[in-house]
Amino acid sequence: MKIRFVSATFMATISLATFAVGPVFPATSPAMQACSKQWSDMNKANKVPEGEKWPEFWSQCSKDYAAKHGGDTSAGEAASTEKATKPKKTAAVSEDDSASSAQQKKDCDAKWDANKTKTGAHGWHDYFQFMAKCM
Repeated sequence: MKIRFVSATFMATISLATFAVGPVFPATSPAMQACSKQWSDMNKANKVPEGEKWPEFWSQCSKDYAAKHGGDTSAGEAASTEKATKPKKTAAVSEDDSASSAQQKKDCDAKWDANKTKTGAHGWHDYFQFMAKCM
């Protein structure tokens, strides 16, 4: 009897949680809305060129929309294009191992031991943060 009550309560909770989340809709750009409407109208009128699929149509339609409306096809596409064209900044890191760098690591390890007992720091995270500052 108790198992049935728990089972029924669990199922009711799952059902309510499913409906509480609600539907999720992707954000659409003005270009996507215009092209989707155009595609829908072409489908209803049976005017889609034979063999043409949505991806090909969207590719050309979004370009045409951008040409007419100043290049604003969607925020997502603009962000991905910006990331692709923007050069990445990288820190200059010298990876040359020399006798002095080995000695510097030994000195930092000794400082780490002293710091660890003084501050109570422990673990790899603390160690790597300390070493990054030390070296």
